[in-house]
Amino acid sequence: MFGKWFRLGAAIALPLLAISFYLDQYWLWIYLALLAVLASMILYFKQGFQKSIPILVFLLPLSLSVSLSSSVSLVVPSEFLLVVIGPIVLIELYRESFKLLKQYPWPTLWLLSFIVPIVASEMLTVSLKFFFINALYVLTFYYGIILWQKKGGEFKRLVLAFSLGVFPVLVLGLINYARYDFNPITISGIYEPFFYSHTFFGACMALISAYCLGKISSDKLWWLPAIVFGLAAFLSGSRAALWSMLFMLSLWALLQLGPRLRLALPLLVISLALALGGLQKIEDSFSYNKLQSYDPKASLVEKSMSVTNVQSDVSNIERLNRWVSALRMFEERPHWGFGPGTYQFTYIPFQEKKLENRLTVRNPDYPPEGSGGTAHSEILLQISENGWPSTLLFLIILARWFYLGFWPPSHQRKLILPLFLGLATYYFHMHFNNFLNQPAFAFLFWSFGAMLEQQYKVD
Repeated sequence: MFGKWFRLGAAIALPLLAISFYLDQYWLWIYLALLAVLASMILYFKQGFQKSIPILVFLLPLSLSVSLSSSVSLVVPSEFLLVVIGPIVLIELYRESFKLLKQYPWPTLWLLSFIVPIVASEMLTVSLKFFFINALYVLTFYYGIILWQKKGGEFKRLVLAFSLGVFPVLVLGLINYARYDFNPITISGIYEPFFYSHTFFGACMALISAYCLGKISSDKLWWLPAIVFGLAAFLSGSRAALWSMLFMLSLWALLQLGPRLRLALPLLVISLALALGGLQKIEDSFSYNKLQSYDPKASLVEKSMSVTNVQSDVSNIERLNRWVSALRMFEERPHWGFGPGTYQFTYIPFQEKKLENRLTVRNPDYPPEGSGGTAHSEILLQISENGWPSTLLFLIILARWFYLGFWPPSHQRKLILPLFLGLATYYFHMHFNNFLNQPAFAFLFWSFGAMLEQQYKVD
């Protein structure tokens, strides 16, 4: 058996070494690939898969983005470890005759839906890299963690590993914030270089806090991390994170009711609100709201309420500009989009002139300060890059997880509740930001969904 794998490794390594002598500009990538192949083989033969997953998860919040060239960066060590662990997951799936792919087909179908958009992509290299990264995320964080759990792993250990990894980042952020006298203007960069923005950090903290809240019914010790990470989400200053937690708490309250009331009560409340002029009040909030998200004198409540200010809040106006651009791109290429991962390079001609502001990007190589991100919407990003078939499959995955979590069997409730509450924060957050291309958040999203599905298969 060892000889077979040794020959396979040599068959991969020797051509790569030969190529590296002639293609000097790719030597770093080739040697990284060789190192990954070697590490993967050692890990496989040493049967280190079970230990490698918690280590990877612990290192996710502590990973850094490192530029390898003028146009390519790598998140280390997390993305390198994914390349090492991914082949082991593939081997394990092969040994089971890909049974897991048949049991849990939707993420695989979603990945397969990338094929046509990649072929039609405006930037083939970008799309291939984007697909490769997302395939690694699904392979390792979805199927890999199901395999890890089947081999005796406890998922709460992974959540604790992630929490331990993120704790020093939280402390560092608070120290940095204190250095600037807690000036809200500095909030966006205090978690660097580990989290590129406060919104990304806030989304992770909201999700972890919600999971811990769901665990309290089975173990009161989870109160402490629930409060700590809830406060971290609060202090992140991310409006979307705060609103996502309110959304999660609303769902948690509904889960205390019977299955029929969970659906009937929201419909009744919405109907009454509309009948009492709620629609007009919503329109007024968009027309007359003058609260500014970046006003240093504004309270946290006022900053949260600024989400409907599309008259003068440049953050909201630019987000609206990105949404309009995505919809126009979809209108032009509804079936296959512009190619996975290409939005940030292709959306500029589709911007609305009336929505241009100081954050508007006119050259993707030189964006204005504070104007990062892409479509600021997971759904609109996918529909502009991949077209409607891929987006529909993603929505089916989301709808399935919501159904499984919102109407769980009574005897599985304690196991499912933490996972559902965690995912619920991103069900809200994904309409205003997109983080699934980040390894730390990809772990939270895909692993929580995997464990939610796994509870029903076990049942």
